[in-house]
Amino acid sequence: LQAQIEPHFLFNSLANVAALIEADPKLAGRLLDALIRYLRSSLVRTREEGGTLGDEVALLAAYLDVLKIRMGERLAYSFDIPAELLATALPPMLLQPLVENAVRHGLEPKVAGGHVAVAALRQGDGLWIRVTDDGLGFAQNPGEGIGLANIRARLAALYGPAARLELSSEVGAGVTATMSLPIGAAP
Repeated sequence: LQAQIEPHFLFNSLANVAALIEADPKLAGRLLDALIRYLRSSLVRTREEGGTLGDEVALLAAYLDVLKIRMGERLAYSFDIPAELLATALPPMLLQPLVENAVRHGLEPKVAGGHVAVAALRQGDGLWIRVTDDGLGFAQNPGEGIGLANIRARLAALYGPAARLELSSEVGAGVTATMSLPIGAAP
């Protein structure tokens, strides 16, 4: 999964650094610092069997920082996650494909860009995580890209029918991806 996500992002980011070196050296430095932070977080996550929601949020924040420098004012993002949920066990790389899809398919092609929000809440013995964007939305029925297929397969393998991923969208009104999984179930 990591190998499928990183090359596109990495090469585009490095190309941006190269382009900025002469045009705006300070911004090139900020982009390089953000990219290093992302790669460190990413490397740690891929070497671990498990992790926490807080680990995933740190990775997403570094990822979005890089994209924010690349996209400028066209990208805004937020996290709405109660502090007590940050220690909740969460397998690595469940959220990044959802955020990447939101930016790549929803916000990047939209002239004005937009906002991606990651929120989590606990309901009973379940963890609900929602990734929402106000991008282009789906033109018709959503495709089943490799990232979504991987998430669904991993959820099924780790949690069985107790976990699921649902998508909803309206053309021009963005996409909402909602993942629900049991808390305390050993992934």
